[in-house]
Amino acid sequence: MGLLFLSWLIESYDIGLTGSVLPSLTQQLDLSTSMKSFVAIAANIGIVIGIVPAGRLADHFGRRKVLIAGTGAYAVLTFATGLAHGIDSVIILRIADGMAMGAVFPIPYVYASELCPRDRRGRFIGWADSFLSLGYFLSPLLALVLIPNVEDTNGWRIMFFVGGAPILFALLAWRYLPESPRWLESKGRWIECEEVLASMESRAERSTGRTLDPIPNEEPRSTTPVLHPLRSIFRPPLLRRSATLWVTFGGTFFIFYSIQIFMPTVVTKMGYSPTSAFAFTAVIVGVSIPGKLLESWVIERWGRKPVIIAFTVIAAAASLGFGFVRGALPIFVLGCLMSFFGIGVDPAVKTYTSESYPTEIRAWGVSTTEGFGRLISGVIGPSFIPVVLSDLGVGAVYALVGTVALVAVVVVALFGRETKGLTLEQSAEVLFPPRLSRRSSTTNAGDGVG
Repeated sequence: MGLLFLSWLIESYDIGLTGSVLPSLTQQLDLSTSMKSFVAIAANIGIVIGIVPAGRLADHFGRRKVLIAGTGAYAVLTFATGLAHGIDSVIILRIADGMAMGAVFPIPYVYASELCPRDRRGRFIGWADSFLSLGYFLSPLLALVLIPNVEDTNGWRIMFFVGGAPILFALLAWRYLPESPRWLESKGRWIECEEVLASMESRAERSTGRTLDPIPNEEPRSTTPVLHPLRSIFRPPLLRRSATLWVTFGGTFFIFYSIQIFMPTVVTKMGYSPTSAFAFTAVIVGVSIPGKLLESWVIERWGRKPVIIAFTVIAAAASLGFGFVRGALPIFVLGCLMSFFGIGVDPAVKTYTSESYPTEIRAWGVSTTEGFGRLISGVIGPSFIPVVLSDLGVGAVYALVGTVALVAVVVVALFGRETKGLTLEQSAEVLFPPRLSRRSSTTNAGDGVG
């Protein structure tokens, strides 16, 4: 889990680079409004392109290989962006960089859901996700230090050079990160699965000083056939579940992108200096860390749905008010509320998503949900924000953000299912309608686990 925490820390720094360097690039290269929009969403375009096929690869080749390959690729591409000449090169490299990051994004919480017990699954994902916010916090913080103080206007380049450091993590993961035993079991690779479990048990026995009790055998798995992995999430009985998750993911993450990508630009638009804008953004994003820690505590007490609904409603209300207040203190308070709850809810959404799909197609289901959600929240939505900001002002931007978040609340409240306290097999259980089963009519087609 420590390695998974680290993987999100280093990746989130890279995601935060766009918002951190955008004001500097705009000033140095005299970017138009449309070009600023394209720079802002370039990495997110790549993430949407890369994230969905990566889920299928992770289900086919394993979680470990995809995590390592994706991390190594985006580290090299981020470093190369620091050498770019001209905005065209920056955009192309950021799209390619995003494709590699998309391959990595869902893997840590797929891993966490498959490794953690039912009463700690949400807590661990909340802790891991807090490291994402730490990386998002580091990016504007470094921008505050580097960009104004590096000679020859090369501060933004140094930011990208630092983003090449994750290549060291790829080497650590290759050496120390095991493959998911659940994935190995789903592929029938029993010997490797037992070897991984035996290694975990041995470390646990050494750390506790006692011999572990034998693990009881699970009930036999059903022989109900799994639907075709590329089609199953788009058809009953998983279609309703998938659609609910797509809307929930897209609506809640729109709050995150409105802060992470555009907060420095918005604060500058309100009349503050770029240095003040970076400081505002760093603190506002940093506030999401205790928000995620609170989420990790309440999610195993309240449940997934109540946390998603409560956190998102508060964040949406703060967003609706953010664009209409004036003065540093009201802006700061509402921005912090928006971040604390609006970004703090993200691990609950990720936990909820990973618990909703069977192991055989978990990475595919999770990556498709992230892909669609980030298409809405990280590409389509942000592409409109500079135009809305220029024509209608800050109030219209955050009224849009709050409204989209409330749509997600309504959808998860009406159509979501609670997964708190269930084993991963129970929470991901799929009851196949009889018309989808090819088993004989004497067999109950509704008792299977997909």
